[in-house]
Amino acid sequence: MSRSGIRSWKRIVVQVGESVLQRDGSPSIGRVAYIVEAASKLVKEQQREAILAFPPSFRASPDLFTQLFAQYGLKCGQGGTAAQVAALLQAGVTPIFHTNADGTDLSQAGSDDGVATLAMESAADLLLLLSGVDGVYSAPPTTKGAYLLDSLTTPDAAVYGPPSCAGRDGMGPKVDAAVRAVRDGRMEVIIANGSTPDVVERVLAGERLGTLVTTHTAGGQSPHDLCERAVQGRRDLMRLTAEQRSDLLTRVSKVLLDRSDEILAANKLDLEDAARTNLDPHLLGRLKLTQAKLTTLSSGIAGIAASADPIGHVIARREVTEGLVLQQETAPLGVLLVIFESRPDALPQVLSLALRSGNALILKGGKEARHSNQCLLDIINQALAPELGDHAFQLIQTREDVAALLSMDAYVNLVIPRGSNELVRSIQQSTKIPVMGHADGICHVYVDSSADLEKAKSLVIDCKTDYPSACNSMETLLLHESLLADGRAEALLAALTSAGVTLYGGPRAVTALQLEPALSLSHEYGTLEACVEIVDGVSEAIDWIARYGSSHTECIVAEDPETVNTFLRLVDSACVFHNTSTRFADGYRFGLGAEVGISTSRIHARGPVGVQGLLTTRWLLRSKNIHTVAQHAAGSWDYTHRPLPIE
Repeated sequence: MSRSGIRSWKRIVVQVGESVLQRDGSPSIGRVAYIVEAASKLVKEQQREAILAFPPSFRASPDLFTQLFAQYGLKCGQGGTAAQVAALLQAGVTPIFHTNADGTDLSQAGSDDGVATLAMESAADLLLLLSGVDGVYSAPPTTKGAYLLDSLTTPDAAVYGPPSCAGRDGMGPKVDAAVRAVRDGRMEVIIANGSTPDVVERVLAGERLGTLVTTHTAGGQSPHDLCERAVQGRRDLMRLTAEQRSDLLTRVSKVLLDRSDEILAANKLDLEDAARTNLDPHLLGRLKLTQAKLTTLSSGIAGIAASADPIGHVIARREVTEGLVLQQETAPLGVLLVIFESRPDALPQVLSLALRSGNALILKGGKEARHSNQCLLDIINQALAPELGDHAFQLIQTREDVAALLSMDAYVNLVIPRGSNELVRSIQQSTKIPVMGHADGICHVYVDSSADLEKAKSLVIDCKTDYPSACNSMETLLLHESLLADGRAEALLAALTSAGVTLYGGPRAVTALQLEPALSLSHEYGTLEACVEIVDGVSEAIDWIARYGSSHTECIVAEDPETVNTFLRLVDSACVFHNTSTRFADGYRFGLGAEVGISTSRIHARGPVGVQGLLTTRWLLRSKNIHTVAQHAAGSWDYTHRPLPIE
């Protein structure tokens, strides 16, 4: 599904549509400056050749282009014929054309068809058509289910109808010109939104933007095909009974152990690749599978299989009027896109939760775990046959696949990213689909004046050193100021240092404890490092967490009940613990069987997300006869709204 050969495209024609050059109804010199900058980068940094075509409405002075290109040490010149293009390029000059709707030579041909002719006559490798829309859609963009086409092969172009076809958003002439350029000019064409930031650089870097018009049929499945298969998988899951789902989960639990040799062999290939590429040590730890990990996974999935069926659970019943009963019950969310990085053990966990809750999955694992992930999914899908086909749980491989699926809001109901802060934030900013997850795991431990020193030492060491790269690992240690005077602060720091932890200080701790200053008071280290700060008491600790925390997991170490209750009541995080390691913020340790991730959102699910977090509700209304609103208006009956027992 990736766009191949992009780095071999040397001669690039960029057509800038009229809408791209307008800002608030007026011509935008800034947009022109960006196009010139992008073209200059192609020439100077990538040794490519750029040809620019502008619409007739933009009548800029030739001096403007000369001045803009001069900033990059380049020259430009006005072109009119193929021979002129060749001469300009030969001289190291970037050709510029203004296009309009009449005339026959290259500089005066129609703005879409003419630029196709320009590209063909110039023997271009790529024609990039920048317009005011994102590309070619499968239907009118406002139509339910319409989606942006990632690629369009020329035989398919005919299905889009005449140029006036509704929903093509002016795409008719562009598609026709693109098809002609591809068919007759043997080049690739991309139609993209010229207002997208850094669009030229991103397209030429291989990012999946706009619609690629090509003669080559894309390998694999399109994003739309994946989504259609997932929707069918969701329907197949809905047809299963609770007993069937439990039986399938038992098979998954068993197959992980029965075929562990195959799984570990695939994981070994990933580990060997990781060694060759010098994978980061904490990612390497997440990547490695062991027989013990598989046994733990199997046990957790067996627990999910034995749990009560969560689908169709009645939450409330109400008599609307006599003979009319309303019922609210749990239901699957639908199709989930789950993105996780280097932990292949996440795949069977997430899949099992989805199977229990009746949700279809599209999974994207880290490239460093590709052998492990593919082996795990193949083995599990084989165990689920024939009741479920391989369309209920699918695996994609590239970031481009993810980018395309993030636009499929008509099919994908929820995105769950598991990984780095950068990954989660990127996903949140790139889609209309609801995203559940956390961007940071900045977890705090507050040691109160009433704390038992031995308990405190044991807890902070466990919170920091058990698994430093985990999102529920302690990142900041807050100490009550009284611990300085009685030596407990020094003892806690000595215990952490002896365990290999490097400590940095907040403003007060730098002076009081002679620590190097922390570069940030809101930082997720993910390693054997932590920040330490001194606070006046529980109120200041709560304020600190609110200001610098990420609403993930916090712990108080204390013996005073009033202080403990104040902390538990006022700290507004997904998980708040007393004398308990932050490492307990985990679906398996909570008894959820497994978790799809940890959510710091305040809507829907919060904390470790198990089966219940993958459910929504629906309403069922049953009449013993017939009920219409007109009957009520006529006075035939009145609303009772009487609560009924849940059967």
